[in-house]
Amino acid sequence: MYDARSKNEQKIKNGRGQGSGASYKPWIQARELNSSGTCSTPKDWKTGRTVELLSQGEKYYWHILRWDDNVVDIREQYPLDLEQTLEICDDFGIKHPGSRYSYMTSDFYVTYKNGSEKVFSVKVSRNVLNKKRTREKLMVEKFYWEKLAHVPFEIVYKDDMNVVFAENIRLVCAFYDRSSVFDEMSLLKHLIATKKIKVDMESEPLNFRYLLEVYRDVLPELEGGNAK
Repeated sequence: MYDARSKNEQKIKNGRGQGSGASYKPWIQARELNSSGTCSTPKDWKTGRTVELLSQGEKYYWHILRWDDNVVDIREQYPLDLEQTLEICDDFGIKHPGSRYSYMTSDFYVTYKNGSEKVFSVKVSRNVLNKKRTREKLMVEKFYWEKLAHVPFEIVYKDDMNVVFAENIRLVCAFYDRSSVFDEMSLLKHLIATKKIKVDMESEPLNFRYLLEVYRDVLPELEGGNAK
């Protein structure tokens, strides 16, 4: 009990679950998990912050969310107020996830350009809903956001995600920053990432060699005459 409390106090002291944009610090970091085989820590190409993603589904969906220009901020592993989740669980007769000193977190707390917000919980497939305990946890999360915080809550499933889209985003956005460009191919990816070249990202894996042949002559023009 003391250990859990002290860990919470230390996280709060360190600013976990606080801030926004480049200053946000997620409540959970990938290195803190015993099994990190499916974790990833990509760099947010718009803020420069290291993002803490705890599953393959989270990785895919984060890239898809980040590609959306209507999205202003994505806060992952966002902590829910402990007193409120305890109260919800007590009211519904549900055992609190972890322990009564464990903070629940939501996968993605998203802010949009128009000022609206939405929370997403990422699951592998709808099969997880067959487990009573999973349904209980999701019910607590949904009630917390929609009834108390008045923020829409949605469950998204890895099985439904366009993995091709997510992987294409990942590959080009590694070159979002102009300083990462070192040749024609990386310049092509940079221009796709910054949406100066628009291509079909969703249907199939991008054929970069083919695209380079198509766009090679216009790369300097699109780059403002500074192509390497």
